[in-house]
Amino acid sequence: MIRAGIYNRCSTEEEAQINALAIQAEESREIVLAKGWQIAAQYIESESGTTSYKRCEYQQLMDDMETDLFDVVVIKSIDRLMRSAKDWYIFIDKLTQNNKKLYIYIDNKFYTPEDSLITGIKAILAEDFSRELSKKIKNAHKRRQEKKTGLNITVPIFGWDKVEKDVYVINEEEAEAYRYAFRLAEEGNGFYTICRIMYERGVRSKRGNRISEVQWRKMLYSPRAYGTVVMHQEEYDFEAKKMVKLPESEWIYIENALPSIVSREYQSKVLSKLKTRAIPVKTYHKNRDMKNVGHYELSGKLCCGECGANFYRVNSKSKNTHLIEWKCSKSLKFGRNSNGYQGGCNNIPIIEDAIIEQIEENCKNYYESIFRHEENLIDEVMQTIRKALTGDSCKKEEEKLKKELEKCKKKKGILLNKLMNEVISDEDFKTINDELSVQIEKLSNKVADIMVKNEEYNNIEERMIKIKQSLDSGTMDKAKTKELIYRISKITVYPNGVLEIEFDRLKLLSLLKIYNMSLVEEGLDEKYFKITIDYKHKTNIVRRKEEISNEILEYLKNNPNSFLKDLYGVLGVGKSYINECVQDLKQQGLLKYLRYGSGKGEWIVFEDINK
Repeated sequence: MIRAGIYNRCSTEEEAQINALAIQAEESREIVLAKGWQIAAQYIESESGTTSYKRCEYQQLMDDMETDLFDVVVIKSIDRLMRSAKDWYIFIDKLTQNNKKLYIYIDNKFYTPEDSLITGIKAILAEDFSRELSKKIKNAHKRRQEKKTGLNITVPIFGWDKVEKDVYVINEEEAEAYRYAFRLAEEGNGFYTICRIMYERGVRSKRGNRISEVQWRKMLYSPRAYGTVVMHQEEYDFEAKKMVKLPESEWIYIENALPSIVSREYQSKVLSKLKTRAIPVKTYHKNRDMKNVGHYELSGKLCCGECGANFYRVNSKSKNTHLIEWKCSKSLKFGRNSNGYQGGCNNIPIIEDAIIEQIEENCKNYYESIFRHEENLIDEVMQTIRKALTGDSCKKEEEKLKKELEKCKKKKGILLNKLMNEVISDEDFKTINDELSVQIEKLSNKVADIMVKNEEYNNIEERMIKIKQSLDSGTMDKAKTKELIYRISKITVYPNGVLEIEFDRLKLLSLLKIYNMSLVEEGLDEKYFKITIDYKHKTNIVRRKEEISNEILEYLKNNPNSFLKDLYGVLGVGKSYINECVQDLKQQGLLKYLRYGSGKGEWIVFEDINK
């Protein structure tokens, strides 16, 4: 008997539906049992979003794939599994390594290697959809915060009690403990001491737990103490898949949002005293953080051709630039070989965007014959997506919720009649009526959310046009590149800039077998699975110079009798920079100046020279 491991997770747009996950879990169980399979495990994920490493059930599924617990993984659709193309390829790699199967029940089919490119494209589209949704949510939060229409406090806060939406009153018992903590800090006590004393006095958090020294520090430093709420201090970075701190200039302050527990002047006085106790912290060199190993497309694939060590990913950020490089791990650990020291490595660093771009340019063209014609692929993807969109309507759920809403409203009417007929007391009426009102509000919100979602799904043709434009504008090339990177087993980097790319023979043959059987019949030698390319990288400075040089050529072509001084104001760059670019163009044979005498002359632009 086939043993199934079911994975359930709500998609992002279903987050407002409390019972959506329960419905999906029950639905998947019914489908598995109807097929006569055994349910060996069911992973029900309450976390939504694209970051797989934060989803405990997903990580458990990945671990259990290495065991003999089940034979097939059952999901509703790809976007229920993940919305990250990178995570998709990691998942498929583990699936194939452990001889497991994947069954997608919304399509009523098993995943096969024939689906690899299409499912890869769907994963990329799902990721793009999540990215756009993340932007919309982020902008909506920011607009609401800028208009100061809500405090956005999602958890109970020590010192205050919430009485209604965005309305708080002081909890006198907690506020007294809060003030006592300030007095302890004013007397010169540290946060460890404050934490111990407050615990011994019986002070606990809203959840009844010990308040740590870190929490006391945050509470004493927080402007909430004098009633000011600070919002927009951080936001979710979709690309990095984590919350990032925002500069203080972007913070939003709402004064008098809470009743003050201490005055602003008193807090400043205490904090000034705390700062005098601060001890400078010495920083030490830390070893490389290994938690992201295997999390990137090129992880474990780049190898140093000089010393044989692996390349590590290095993320560098400055005010205006964000550079991702891969460097020899030996070079990172011991430095470069210089001044007689031979413990390190002198190999070149690799820019991530540059190498992926060159893999796309070289490898994709070389193996283009293994993919089906792009128009046919796009048509097939569009048919698959149309089927998914038309089949994902929430009409049934909307009708069900509307019936529940109508029942609650009828109950309120019956309740009122019982009050009028003196069947129930005023106190009982108020209790039950309040409960029904809360339930009606929740159901109304759910119905509104589903109606918005249905409205989006109803406009399928408009969405299909946008998806088609996305595919035509490079998503297909992006998917092909990811397919090829997934099949690369090793990239050897040599100091002279030569990259030797070796493909996993079986993984590449899986594409050949599917897409072009004639190539397999011809017979392939080992050279087919290895490509050598010259790594080229243009720095931002070089690219900027090329852009200015092209603008100079274009201007002088249209204005051959102009002077160099005319360019200074037009291009908005310095005189010496213009002169340097012009000299380079002359040396390259792209530009020449013919003098006629009497201070006159003409610029000649040579367009037939290969730039």
